[in-house]
Amino acid sequence: MARARDAGLDLVEVSGDSVPPVCRILDYGKFRYGSKHKDHGPQVRKQHFGQIKELRLRPKIDKHDLERKLTKARELLAEGYRLQLTCLFRGREMTHTELGERLLNEVAAGLAEISKLERGLSREGRRMNIMLMPKVEVVRAKTQERDKIARVRAAEIEATRKKSKRKREPDRKPPGPGPAGEPASAPPAGGAVPTDGGAALASKIEGLDVTAAPEPEPEEKKNAQAENAQGNP
Repeated sequence: MARARDAGLDLVEVSGDSVPPVCRILDYGKFRYGSKHKDHGPQVRKQHFGQIKELRLRPKIDKHDLERKLTKARELLAEGYRLQLTCLFRGREMTHTELGERLLNEVAAGLAEISKLERGLSREGRRMNIMLMPKVEVVRAKTQERDKIARVRAAEIEATRKKSKRKREPDRKPPGPGPAGEPASAPPAGGAVPTDGGAALASKIEGLDVTAAPEPEPEEKKNAQAENAQGNP
């Protein structure tokens, strides 16, 4: 405990069942922070990997709406989701299912650079869908980019923490009296040690009125001398 106190760290019991107990000297706050991100960080990224997201389309979808759907599809694929594209038919649109088939093929071709076809066209009632899965290199690049951003952010937080810690440190105390036989502090450079009790320096401080005590009048001095000569107290 003394070694941990001198190092400014914590004494953590690692194995209490062993004889003698095993302890480590470390920064417990930093250890908990690292353990938390080590345990939960990768799991959060793996939770949605392989999960299915669905985007619904219509045979008469507008061009700008289709571009917005494609942008969202790219984001989901880069995050590692499997993507199911579904084309919905209503009313007499069922007589022109070739429009939906053409639309799904166009979307799959537009996403071919970051995905590959997992399941071809299938039809269930008024729904026609295909399944896409992301390419491994795309997901790996996205993960590396996310890790890089996280490292930069962690470095910024650490720099800010060190800066605030330096600000919180108390000012250095003035040097105390030296060992026996040595002066408590060195005399001011360029002059002798003042012997006026600091009155001259204090008079220069703003708002501090320091004046010397008035000297007795000459007559009072004479009277005092006369009384002392007569023996009066």
